[in-house]
Amino acid sequence: MIGPVDPPLRPRVLQVVTHLALGGAERVALNLVLGLHERFDFAVLAVAGVDSGELGQSMKSELEEIRVPLFVGTRVPIKFGGMFLAGLRAAEAVRRFRPDIIHLHSEIPESSYAAMVASGGRQERAQLVRTIHGTVYWHSWRKVGRWCDRRMRRSFVAGVSEGAVDAFERLRAESGAGPLPQPPVVIYNGVPTGHSLGPRHRDPGQRLALLFAGRLENEKGADLLPEILRKVRPADGRSCQLSIFGSGTFEAELRALASRPPPGWMITVSAPVPDLGARMMEYDLVVMPSRHEGLGLIAIEAALQGLPVVATDGPGLREAFPAGYPWLAKPDDVDSFARLLQTVIDDPATWGPVAAMAQTFAREHFDAPAMFDAYATLYLQALRAHSSPRDEGATTGPGGSPPA
Repeated sequence: MIGPVDPPLRPRVLQVVTHLALGGAERVALNLVLGLHERFDFAVLAVAGVDSGELGQSMKSELEEIRVPLFVGTRVPIKFGGMFLAGLRAAEAVRRFRPDIIHLHSEIPESSYAAMVASGGRQERAQLVRTIHGTVYWHSWRKVGRWCDRRMRRSFVAGVSEGAVDAFERLRAESGAGPLPQPPVVIYNGVPTGHSLGPRHRDPGQRLALLFAGRLENEKGADLLPEILRKVRPADGRSCQLSIFGSGTFEAELRALASRPPPGWMITVSAPVPDLGARMMEYDLVVMPSRHEGLGLIAIEAALQGLPVVATDGPGLREAFPAGYPWLAKPDDVDSFARLLQTVIDDPATWGPVAAMAQTFAREHFDAPAMFDAYATLYLQALRAHSSPRDEGATTGPGGSPPA
């Protein structure tokens, strides 16, 4: 653990994330800590620990700088007993920090909380807040998700998009956990940025710099990139350089592509970096061939900086753009994305107007202070909730173990 655990002076919020590493949920949780630490006392529980890379260590340093306690869980996978080990670590964090609110971000934190409750570790004084970060939610572990939801009956729920709220409501209907204390709310992710970048125009003879950043997984469309790039040809006298920052399942495939790129392309693959926002100023276009997103923090940050984004009309991601945004391809469709990207790189004159359209929308909808105020309001609503006996543990005891 880092940092002291001081006596309670203000409402105490335990932010629970999967790990300190690459991920939109983790970044949102840390933004809340940084943006609200003068109004609430925070601690962070990283269920799967802290990544040893530059990004994970940078996030840890951010917490150290403002003296926020950090607790860590276990790296043992859920299917090998990690869920209940994480529950024990969660109980220890709750015992030591004594939170008024436990704020869960995504499925692994939810499973650790549910395991804690099933093991008799529930805390009568702590209200429960959940942020749903994905439009695909508990998809691969649906039975476990329903079991967990029944141990989180009195949740105050926020979704990062309308699609995320819809995903939660489908699970709640299946789990039979009953009504919430109040309806779920949409709180769009706000992106703090001190960077400023206006739409840029490159001369036709210069190299175009493109950016892909995020987890190299199926949901981000990372596996589609090789075939997309093979179908796109830079205009005469121009080359394209794609910089990929990320890690995940398809890293080896993308590194192989970088070693033998398609004609006219240069490709680099690098680990995630903590200063991506500042580096965006080096690029002309962002590409996001995502199948689905919770919302799409990269798209929002790029838009706020005036950097054009070529993306998909996938669930969640479409909400990051204004109605009528012209650069959204069909999700999970290589040909659709490749055709759109080819059109875009062939006509730089369109970049400025499209970037300005997205930038105006982002400034109006994804303001960081508005996000901070919305979560502060949700926390206070949870704290003011009627202090009736909790029923999270009502279905524990016999049959309380999670389904196989």
